[in-house]
Amino acid sequence: MTTPYLSSLDGFASNNLESPVDSRGETISARRTNALSTKLTSVLSSSYVDHEIRDALRLLDVRGVHNDEETRRNLKLSAQREVIDCNAKVVDDFGHVAEQLRRVGSLLSTLNATCSSMRQHIIAAKQESAPVLEEASTLISRRQETETKQMLLDAFNSHFLISTADANILTSSAEPLDDRFFTALTRAKTVYRDCEVLLGYDGENQRLGLELMEQTTRTLDAGFKKLYNWIQREFKTLDLEDPHISTAIRRALTVLSERPTLFQNCLDFFAEARQSTLDEAFHAALTGTGPANTKAIEFSTHEPLRYVGDMLAWVHAAAVSENEALEGLFVGDADEISRGLASKADSEPWARIRGHAMSTSNDDEEEDEDDDDERRDTVFDGRKALADLVSRNLAVVCETLQSRIDVSVRSSGDPVLMFKTFNLLDFYRGIFDKLLGPESALCKVIRNLQSSTLSQFEATMAEETTAATTVETAPSGDLSPPAFLATALTQFSEVARARGPQMTEPELERLFDSMLTGILTACAESAARVPDAKKSDIYRLNYATALKTTMAAVSAQVPVAQASLERAGLEMRTLRDRLVELLTTSLLEDSGVRDLVQELDVRRSHGARARRAWLATNLDEAAQRLDDFLSSALMDAQEGMKNLLDRTLAKDVVSEAVEKFCAEFDELEGMLEMVDADDGAGVDGVGESGEHAAPEQFTSLRQLYPRTGAEVRALLS
Repeated sequence: MTTPYLSSLDGFASNNLESPVDSRGETISARRTNALSTKLTSVLSSSYVDHEIRDALRLLDVRGVHNDEETRRNLKLSAQREVIDCNAKVVDDFGHVAEQLRRVGSLLSTLNATCSSMRQHIIAAKQESAPVLEEASTLISRRQETETKQMLLDAFNSHFLISTADANILTSSAEPLDDRFFTALTRAKTVYRDCEVLLGYDGENQRLGLELMEQTTRTLDAGFKKLYNWIQREFKTLDLEDPHISTAIRRALTVLSERPTLFQNCLDFFAEARQSTLDEAFHAALTGTGPANTKAIEFSTHEPLRYVGDMLAWVHAAAVSENEALEGLFVGDADEISRGLASKADSEPWARIRGHAMSTSNDDEEEDEDDDDERRDTVFDGRKALADLVSRNLAVVCETLQSRIDVSVRSSGDPVLMFKTFNLLDFYRGIFDKLLGPESALCKVIRNLQSSTLSQFEATMAEETTAATTVETAPSGDLSPPAFLATALTQFSEVARARGPQMTEPELERLFDSMLTGILTACAESAARVPDAKKSDIYRLNYATALKTTMAAVSAQVPVAQASLERAGLEMRTLRDRLVELLTTSLLEDSGVRDLVQELDVRRSHGARARRAWLATNLDEAAQRLDDFLSSALMDAQEGMKNLLDRTLAKDVVSEAVEKFCAEFDELEGMLEMVDADDGAGVDGVGESGEHAAPEQFTSLRQLYPRTGAEVRALLS
């Protein structure tokens, strides 16, 4: 913005520099030159970087000032005139402001005078109204006190007094037990709790609280007594066949739980009534006198297993019906009943003892537990209470069931039937465990029946084992297993299959001990009395084979029997190996091979000539003995194994014994060839003593004992 003015300055300087020299002489021209130089120096020495100069130049540019001679002469006058005009305008503006200030001052004076007048009037009015205000304040205070007392009275009547109508509903037997009764009972309990609050204060409040609590307690007791009597009447006419039990009974039981004694008495009353009803129904089912005109269960007493199964099925059906019918009484409202029992656990300590039947905690807790732990002892478990009630309802039926099953088991005399009865009881025990819980009375009865049935089974098996093994009998001529072992194995197989896959290893071991251990011991003792070791082992193998066959059949349905099967197989392998050794020994002795080998071992130290001389003398006879043996050896060996029940095993024993015999014969053949080699026959005709031997002494021993191992194998194959 400063460019135009600067350009004009440059023009001004050039014009002055180019002006002609003054004609007045050299001195004037020098002065002008010095003045011009001074101006130029001052102009050129000015710093246009200075902000004030730059602002001044910018202002000149804005005003459109041109750098000419006229403008330079009037620039200062113009600036002064503008300053004077601005000052005059400012003075005019301040004149207006002063006028406004004078007007404001006048208004303030008027306001001050008005305020002073109003203050005087207010003071006068206050002095006149002060007594009236004081009296009004007193009246308002009294009114507030009266209203407060009225509110307290209303609150007292609302919280601490039972109306005559509510008391009549709670105590009068003429009034029905409907929603109004439960509403009034809730109201009375609220009043009782409010009275307890009053007892926390001293003085008249405590005495008033005691009086009101005594009155409320009498009303509450009468209300719960009325509720208790109503529930008992309803229980007498309760139809358990109805799938929807009355909602009123459920509600009444929930409320009555706040009186544990009355609650338990109601359950006892109901259980006694149901015991009689179910006992009559069970008796009718046994004798066939029921209204349904069904076939009597007692008609199947000649079939003990069916008889026991029919009775257990009836009990199961009755338990399911009772459980389904009574489930709505406890399970749905279990939390409310639990809170009701817990709220009165301290006020009725005697009820805690009876309440253990409905408790979920252990019975052996220490007596020095705190109050919280004692309260938890009476926590109500709806499922357990339901199971206990159903078990109590079936208590008389269970007694009849137990006596009849005991009689049926004892009179059957068949151990297999006894164990099948035990298995049937175990099946129903699992069902009742799921239905009522393992700690229910019905499940305990079933477990007792299982225990007695199993004991009777074991006692019967012990008697049968003793009777079968008392008489000492030698093994039969064909060395077959004894008849009593076959009977025991058949019984064991039938019993194990009846138990099926659910049989555990301890159960199988116990069953094996009770049914087979005594029989197998008797068989082992009988085998020990056989003088022939081979026959004794064959006899042992025969009854071990029968045992293994039975265990293999059982293990197909009872997986845990696999261990017993493996033990039987191991015992059979031991007997088989021993029988192979006996047969091999017999073959070696009958053929003379063992005697010849032993003689060669003995004569090894006598010298080659003496050993050869003995062989030359006896080998011909040994060869004849071998030929006689080989002609019937295989048939004799097979004949000796004919009493083995397992023909495959018999063939394996003969084959392995023959193979061992051939291996011994190969060893004998090698020994004879070694004797021929050690004797030096055919080597310069020189013997051990260095003398020439006779030609007949160098005959080969293999010519005297010509049979080879290949020939022996061919004859025994």
